[in-house]
Amino acid sequence: MSLKPRVVDFDETWNKLLTTIKAVVMLDYVERATWNDRFSDIYALCVAYPEPLGERLYTETKVFLESHVRQLYKKVLESEEKVLLMYHRYWEEYSKGADYMDCLYRYLNTQFIKENKLTVAGLQYGYGGVDMNEPLMEIGELALDMWRKLMIEPLQAVLIRMLLKEIKNDRCGENPNQKVIHGVINSFVHVEQYKEKFPLKFYQEIFERPFLTQTGEYYKQEASNLQQESNCSQYMEKVLERLKDEEVRCRKYLHPSSYAKVIHECQQRMETQSRSGCNIQ
Repeated sequence: MSLKPRVVDFDETWNKLLTTIKAVVMLDYVERATWNDRFSDIYALCVAYPEPLGERLYTETKVFLESHVRQLYKKVLESEEKVLLMYHRYWEEYSKGADYMDCLYRYLNTQFIKENKLTVAGLQYGYGGVDMNEPLMEIGELALDMWRKLMIEPLQAVLIRMLLKEIKNDRCGENPNQKVIHGVINSFVHVEQYKEKFPLKFYQEIFERPFLTQTGEYYKQEASNLQQESNCSQYMEKVLERLKDEEVRCRKYLHPSSYAKVIHECQQRMETQSRSGCNIQ
């Protein structure tokens, strides 16, 4: 790989790169020689003479990712009752492919984008007095951001409804697909894991909050049902059983940050009922 800046035909180079990144993001086979050539092409674009082409490369890559995620969104939407299954399938493929893309774009990430972030930081502290657009993201971050905006958010209502239904089915003794449910829920965490501040905020807002609400409602009703069929001693034994079951369920499906919140919600609902039913002050 020549390190010397040179004139580069962007369109010709981009077309070769596009063929490769399509394969990468879909986990198709890419020969080592091809990978190395595309790595060199990205470097050449970033240091091109007379003007570096890193910004144009970033823009075209963003357009590609947007188009790709929109296509996957359409496929998931068309799958109807298999939405969770198809979402999980494409998420597994896309998230791994995005990791590989991030490696391929390492020079763009560490040089062009890093420099842009430093420039924006400087301007935010008052140097230059210029209004800046949203700072560039590393390619792996960009890919996750596209998934959040173009896949999760449009599907949010459907995904959450189906997830809550599946976990309720688990509570009722059915055996949902643990890998799929955990994978879908984990994607809500994964898409913002790169953020330094509040990386769990998205997960908490779109999933954890409605899940805790549903959990409280479920165990309030469950406590009422148990109380009608049990004496006080039997009721307390069954409460402990339900709490143990819910602890296992948390570990099957949820992010660890949710475990204590879920158990607290269960305890609140069932112990409140026990105080009224067993005349505990």
